[in-house]
Amino acid sequence: MARPIAFAATAAAVAALAISASPAQAASLSHPNLNLARTITTDYSKLEASYDYIVVGGGLAGLTVAARLSEDPDVTVAVIEAGDSGIGESKLTTPNANLYDSSLKTPYDWQWTTTSQNGLNGRSADWPRGKVLGGSSAVNGLYMVRSSKIESDLWAGYTGAEDRFSWDTGLFPAMKKSESFSPPTAALLKSVPSTQFNLDSHGTNGPIHATWPATSYPVVEAYLQTLNNLGVPINSDPDSGNSWGTFYATSAINPTNWTRSFSRTGYLDPNRGRSNLDILTGHQVTKVIFDSSSKSSDGLLATGVQYAQYDGDTVRTIKASREVILSGGAVNSPQILQLSGIGSASLLSQYKIKVLKDLPGVGFHVQDHLATAVNFSPKTDNLAPASVTGDAKKDSYVNAAISYVNVTTLFGGQAGADFFLNQLRANISKMVDAYDAPSQVKAGYRRTLSDQIETIFNSPLGLVELLFAMGFGQVSVQGALQHPLSRGSIQIVSANPFTAPTIDPGYLSVEADAIILRQGLKLARQVGNGAPLSTYFGDETKPGSGTQSDAAWEEYIRESGQTEYHPSCSCSQLPEDMGGVVDRNLLVYGTSNLRVIDSSIPPISVSAHLMTATYGIGEIGAQIVKDARAVANGTAQNSATGSGPSGNGTSSGSSTGGKNTAARMASGSMLLSLALPVAVGAVLAMTVSV
Repeated sequence: MARPIAFAATAAAVAALAISASPAQAASLSHPNLNLARTITTDYSKLEASYDYIVVGGGLAGLTVAARLSEDPDVTVAVIEAGDSGIGESKLTTPNANLYDSSLKTPYDWQWTTTSQNGLNGRSADWPRGKVLGGSSAVNGLYMVRSSKIESDLWAGYTGAEDRFSWDTGLFPAMKKSESFSPPTAALLKSVPSTQFNLDSHGTNGPIHATWPATSYPVVEAYLQTLNNLGVPINSDPDSGNSWGTFYATSAINPTNWTRSFSRTGYLDPNRGRSNLDILTGHQVTKVIFDSSSKSSDGLLATGVQYAQYDGDTVRTIKASREVILSGGAVNSPQILQLSGIGSASLLSQYKIKVLKDLPGVGFHVQDHLATAVNFSPKTDNLAPASVTGDAKKDSYVNAAISYVNVTTLFGGQAGADFFLNQLRANISKMVDAYDAPSQVKAGYRRTLSDQIETIFNSPLGLVELLFAMGFGQVSVQGALQHPLSRGSIQIVSANPFTAPTIDPGYLSVEADAIILRQGLKLARQVGNGAPLSTYFGDETKPGSGTQSDAAWEEYIRESGQTEYHPSCSCSQLPEDMGGVVDRNLLVYGTSNLRVIDSSIPPISVSAHLMTATYGIGEIGAQIVKDARAVANGTAQNSATGSGPSGNGTSSGSSTGGKNTAARMASGSMLLSLALPVAVGAVLAMTVSV
């Protein structure tokens, strides 16, 4: 195994390892409007009547899929995106603008809100998601934090998709394929000498740049060392599948110009010259249409989509000769399925939507990271600038010092952890019974809940993420719940596609979630008061030293908690009889050519930001679609089938086919997250993360 490179390196060594932009990326930078009119349009009349593939949503996963499918010049691809192109908007490309010139509550944000949450003392919470080409990758906090091998292998086993989504043969090579890694600058290493990485864990020729800011500050090093001193050791290789401990994470930054690297700049901009790829912006897909006369044992045949520019606009249709791919994300994808007649029959009938497939799991199993923070006044002015400066190197600084804390550390040792886990085991049935969901969904909840406790909680994986945050001249340590036991739902409330669905994440509906986050915040207080960070941190300002009892901490969480912007699991890749929505090939159950490829498909949350995993999902999904076409054309050679019926979705799953997905990814070009630390000061503007 290659030895991780711990950089206390010279400038010459860093320069020798520096990786430049790929030729395609360089061409895009030199000619930012290359073939823009041909590829991206707001004029529906410029689209063809039919395409091989229609991708619904031009966000992180959608543009990944579209770019990969359109690599074949014999294939035609259309992407329909509800938001604007965002081209020419500096707030999308300047890294620290995600804090100081936020896209929240602008036209680049869907501006969702949740239902009133009992777990948040009746408060509703904002749920921002990116509404622009690039989706949330265009507006998030840029964290490139990977999920773990433990999580990926558990996820893959539910539908027999080990060849697709397990760590070694699926997600790890897919994430590397999406990445173009560059080492840190000498200036950054001088400020943060604990910055470490292993080159073998990274891709070097992918569309999405991953590196560190050009500029950082000694307070970041102090944060890392303080966590290390408190028993959360520095991880020298957090991207290899062991994503726990303390580290300085990479961010989605292009080191050639210190701008944000996201799915539009990486996957779309270099490929605007493709005559087989069209992007329609400013139009919202309202439903998928099916040819019921062609229904076979393989399921419903999707023949296209309907779309409109606004509520009351003429509804238009565009056809798909091969597949329709939903990449709308955790909110839009289940909403579109329900509007199209796929979902709980009782829900659809309530709004007089014809039931084409009774699939109760659509919109259930929702999981999100709940976050709040312990805030401090700074002792020193040695902090990042409190605004966008116009200096590209200074403006590349984003918060990325991070720590993932496991159950043993949170509960003060193995005895405390064992006691807590035994309490969870004894209450599984109560948790399941309290979830207001169809019986199939409850069956899946019981299974995934048990697996969370036995496989995830009882492991080194972090249950709480601690983030260092500085902004607006203030400092904090944010705590975020990573593997919530609580589950939520996303359900339509109207047959009108322009009416927002209800978003109920079920925050803290399981009391144990509040206990876990409480323990994380207690540690956050120790971090702020610990050495050497205490050199930079002054008095605690929130919740304040008066908060001491467990009850007081939990009340603070309920009054201040908000999303970390990582919703997932609403179209879970689980067996159908466990409330699943998609099978091992990402086909929607009951259909033959409708797939979901986005952050809604993981069946469990991950102890990470969602962006890198979602790029991996996009890469894997695109390869599955390519494999299906190869099989249909009779040209596949030892490839994954990726085709055929979606199956009955029973719990046994299937592991046939698809054995060479990882090999094909490795041979190709080697290629959310957001979560600005919460509440720096009384209110901290946060941005969207995947």
